[in-house]
Amino acid sequence: DIPNNKKVDYYRTWYLKHPNHLYTVSKRAAPFLYMITQRIEERGLPMELALLPVVESSFDAFAYSHGSAAGLWQFVPGTGKMMGLEQNYWYDGRRDVAASTDAALDYLVQLNERFDGNW
Repeated sequence: DIPNNKKVDYYRTWYLKHPNHLYTVSKRAAPFLYMITQRIEERGLPMELALLPVVESSFDAFAYSHGSAAGLWQFVPGTGKMMGLEQNYWYDGRRDVAASTDAALDYLVQLNERFDGNW
């Protein structure tokens, strides 16, 4: 059963109106998924984490939100800096897929530890 929830209804309707969205996202993800899954596997983390960029950025490495979050993993500037991602006029580590993936996995591990190992 699908719960009767306004948010669920909204997204169900949205995906029905945009049937090609997940196809587009899967095409965007293709160049990155191998590297992301390798790094997740090396750390022994849940493989589902590889799909977080679907929700965060639709696997758009150049995504930029109204809240100043950027990249696949949608780091805001402060969190990016806290996780060691350089940001200057010429380079934004939040948009560097390899660097931001490492930072995202580091951050997710920190959050996992903070919340008693509950993914």
